[in-house]
Amino acid sequence: MKFQHVLLLVFLWNVSIFSEQDEAFFETQRKRLSSSDIFEIRDAIDRLTFIKSNRGYRDILSALEGTPNFPTSENNAPAVKFYAAKALAKKGDKIAIPVLIKTFQKESASIIEYNPPKVRKISDGVADRHSTSSPYFYEDGEISMVLACGEMLRALGSLPTTESSDQTIKQALTHPNFYIRSSAADAMYESNRKEWITSLAEGLGKEQVPYAKISILSAIVGLERLPNQNFKAVTEMLSHEDPEVRKKASQALRRLDLRIAAPYLEKAILVENHPTVLSQMKEDHSYLLSFRSP
Repeated sequence: MKFQHVLLLVFLWNVSIFSEQDEAFFETQRKRLSSSDIFEIRDAIDRLTFIKSNRGYRDILSALEGTPNFPTSENNAPAVKFYAAKALAKKGDKIAIPVLIKTFQKESASIIEYNPPKVRKISDGVADRHSTSSPYFYEDGEISMVLACGEMLRALGSLPTTESSDQTIKQALTHPNFYIRSSAADAMYESNRKEWITSLAEGLGKEQVPYAKISILSAIVGLERLPNQNFKAVTEMLSHEDPEVRKKASQALRRLDLRIAAPYLEKAILVENHPTVLSQMKEDHSYLLSFRSP
């Protein structure tokens, strides 16, 4: 009996140590989330995302909401909301939906359509680095609020369906900003629900911006998965002058997930000169040809 009593004490002592270590871990991440360093905050969000426990869920939600009493705080930076939205999508719990909707509606209300007249360069980050409307090649420290709002929409699309999230996504498909419309299309694809095809087709008929158009087409093709006219329209966009449109077209063919799309990517790869787009095309081409279990 004494030996069993000692074993029990050792077990309880070990449990106490591990629980203290767990609490210390979460407390450390909370402190890091209050940092003024974007990359420190991002790492804390990543750590809370990839642990098995859901204890850090509300901390990520708090990061998404930010600190409204201190509007200029780094905790309200678009990058924080961007990474928090990504994390909530990975976590997959519907508890995030009301906060995602509230934050998206608040932040997207002031975003307008804006197309800078100058030619964009990779070194410009997001358009002119202070633009609110470009999906074009960006760095971690150059994430605008429009990119963060787009990520919130994609997160909503990947989470369980609710009437409120459906309404938010559908309304976003008619937003003045082309990237928001593009992200709404992505969200509809992420939901994997064919009933969105009608709304997407309506949006496609009205869309004039090439990036938004290929995003909508990409969603339709991904949901239909048929070698039809929409598929043909995507293959034609592989030769578009805008590299980001070509990249999105490549991803659309991957969503189609039919080997019939591979030859189109092979031809595009032969003439592609943008390193990021070329890498995407090669990755998507390999995916289409790879063997996967049904």
